[in-house]
Amino acid sequence: MTKSARALLILGSILLLLGVLAGVGNREVLDGNRFAQHVDAIRTDPAVSRQVGIVITDKLTRTEPDLVVARPLLESTTAALVGSPAFGPVIRTMVAPVHDVFTDDGDHLVLRLADVGAVLVAAIKTVAPEAAESLPADLDVTLATVGGQGFSGQIIGAAHLTRVLSWLLPLLAILCFAGALLLTKDRVRGLRAVGVAVATSGLVLAAATFIVGVLASRIETDALVPALGVAGWNTLSPALWIAGAWVAAAGYVLVVGSVLRLGVDPRDYLKAVVTWLRTPPVTRPQRAAHGAALLGVGGAAVLRPMTAAAAVLVFAGFMLAVQGLIELAGAMRRPDQVGAAFFPRLLARPELRTAAVAAAGFALVAGLVAWNARPPAPAVAAIGVTPSSQCNGHAELCDRRYNQVAFPATHNSMSAADEPGWYLAEQPTGIIGQLDDGIRVLLFDTWPGQKTQRAGVIANAESSRAEAVKQAQQIYGPSVLSSALRLRESTSLTPVGPVEPYLCHALCELGSTPLEPVMADVKVWMDAHPREVVTFFIQDELDPAVTAKVFDDAGLTPLLYTPGKSKKFPTLREMADSGHRLVVLAENKGGGTTYPWLLQGFDWVQDTPYDALKTADFSCDLLRGTAAAPLLLVNHWLNRPQHRVSDAEKVNAVSVLGPRLQECVDERRHIPNFVAVDYYDRGALFSEVDRLNGVS
Repeated sequence: MTKSARALLILGSILLLLGVLAGVGNREVLDGNRFAQHVDAIRTDPAVSRQVGIVITDKLTRTEPDLVVARPLLESTTAALVGSPAFGPVIRTMVAPVHDVFTDDGDHLVLRLADVGAVLVAAIKTVAPEAAESLPADLDVTLATVGGQGFSGQIIGAAHLTRVLSWLLPLLAILCFAGALLLTKDRVRGLRAVGVAVATSGLVLAAATFIVGVLASRIETDALVPALGVAGWNTLSPALWIAGAWVAAAGYVLVVGSVLRLGVDPRDYLKAVVTWLRTPPVTRPQRAAHGAALLGVGGAAVLRPMTAAAAVLVFAGFMLAVQGLIELAGAMRRPDQVGAAFFPRLLARPELRTAAVAAAGFALVAGLVAWNARPPAPAVAAIGVTPSSQCNGHAELCDRRYNQVAFPATHNSMSAADEPGWYLAEQPTGIIGQLDDGIRVLLFDTWPGQKTQRAGVIANAESSRAEAVKQAQQIYGPSVLSSALRLRESTSLTPVGPVEPYLCHALCELGSTPLEPVMADVKVWMDAHPREVVTFFIQDELDPAVTAKVFDDAGLTPLLYTPGKSKKFPTLREMADSGHRLVVLAENKGGGTTYPWLLQGFDWVQDTPYDALKTADFSCDLLRGTAAAPLLLVNHWLNRPQHRVSDAEKVNAVSVLGPRLQECVDERRHIPNFVAVDYYDRGALFSEVDRLNGVS
């Protein structure tokens, strides 16, 4: 075969591959009905329906901030509605007429699900009438604006180009193959070469589909765009597999046809293929192709064994069907060959390859396995490191004792609106986000909890259940608590597995986060911010030994501050220089002599009342501790769970927070050391703390 013929075969194979891809796109994406079916399949993907629920809930909470108290309800209801079978006809009817409307950000069509806002309102009013009272009357109109986006002429142009390429490229490939045949003297052998080129296109498409599928399975679907991408690939990949199989089959038929025309027994040809697989070729290029084929098959079996097994079964079935045709064709010419065996016996082990090939193959497979089990990225990155001349962001604070400094604090720091499952959240983000934003005192609750048969739902351990219910009733009130527990279906929860430490606000069913991973993240954060002094004030429902083990496992023990005999606090500079800059206070059980760093909270802290329902109820009276305690905690929030955000906007404002803090300074003759608020991102917490400290 001439060089020109070989070049035409290679070019034809590439054009055929690209043409098949364009054809799949034209058939599966640009056809309105099929596209609607794919979108319908995508919206039922659990990751997509969940992310759509999050997107819609984000829109709602930005419009009506007080809805953040019902965020988990909104997310779960929206996700269930989007993914429900009853929603299928709505989506298919809605998408088909507008499937050619593409936008730059790629999530337009899924966000059009927001046009059913009225249905969502009805669903929420049915399952949770108490929460629905907070929904705005024009919720359906608000949601409908989520999907309103413009046209993209570039993408529409690309769609038209794809339609043209879907027939033009295969036609050009056929012309290339025909040219290769015309340039080949032995037309029969040329036909076999064309068959190999066609089959190669199909096999390359199948291999690429497999590789992309492996990569897609590794993508984290914790945002809308990647969730859409993975779900979209999963709906389209079967069409690519089928296209690749048909092209490979067409090439195989051409090869078999050429073999029959040459008068060669098909069994001898297949035996030659098996021999090629078992015995390395002589030339270097052939050996390289041989090794690549074996490594590809082996890597597929290691990374996706079930997919590889399915591919083998499909290929074997196809080969058996084709062999049946070959046997029938051969029977017409040579009756004595009817019923001949298709595969030779493969009982003997293949001979060992050279040491270099074996080592390379092992290294590749081991590398693929190691990549498949790669560890997650670090949870925390160093942000805004304080210079060595400063302490907690200000040089003026370095030479002040710990109890002479005011610190911004968060009430129920673990109850984060942007973390899954937290009902009636009290802060906008989690503990690490709060540290990044400048919070330095974290008030949080720890409880023993257990996993349940419902994924993601934690229940209090039996030993603490009664106390948790009692506290939850005091915090939320009976009606709100009953509603939330119904939504969680808590009466049907079955604890499973060991009791473990969690961050919970009374009932873990209403929100929970494993304690140890958060503490490990705090250790990473503090290592990245060596001049910051941080305080935990824990409502501890865990035994001190459990708390100590968590801190030790998280690596926090070397950072813990232990008071000296004088019980006088050091300066922030001394704490930063020594590394002992994590102060831990416990409301219920101090650590005694066993864990002297676990300070009995109200031996060291005096605080103010925390049950105000309106600003007029704020008081600087002594609630817990003694007036002689060296630290003052000002509890500054309204105890109305369903109005946390709007209340925070009001009471954290300069006009309310400033006078309240000054009043406590005047009455208690003490700087408020811990200024604890809800939704610290609303209002003037940081500027008022700076004012107390006399820094800018």
